[in-house]
Amino acid sequence: MSYKVVYFSRTGGCKKIAKDIGKNLNLPVIEVKDDKNWSGIFGWFKAGYFSTREKLVNIKVSEPLKMEDNLIVVTPLWAGKITPAIRTVLKKFELDRIDLVVSSKGSRLKERRAYNAVYDVIENKNNKEEVIEQLIREIKTR
Repeated sequence: MSYKVVYFSRTGGCKKIAKDIGKNLNLPVIEVKDDKNWSGIFGWFKAGYFSTREKLVNIKVSEPLKMEDNLIVVTPLWAGKITPAIRTVLKKFELDRIDLVVSSKGSRLKERRAYNAVYDVIENKNNKEEVIEQLIREIKTR
């Protein structure tokens, strides 16, 4: 099975996670950008609103993705949901082909059933390395 690592990152944390995964599995790492300004307190409120309402946004992907790709997707958790940019990407894919890595301060994604697997990187548990190692082991055994 071949994979691609896809990520969205507002502050750089998810970018680091995605690059670690890509390096360890020798996979391409693909960035997703959107057309929104999420900075500052206004951006924080807007991010929560867009996420809870499950809004889609205009995106740019650094490399093309194909529907037959298996993806390891790295995203922050915003207001308990995946980011609008990643939600927009995932609209084109069967979720059972997605291994989702969700980064947060202390919460877990509630909507988990449709994905192949969900991995929670939780800052206040300091479990980033452990979660990445688990994901890598599981991908290598498939």
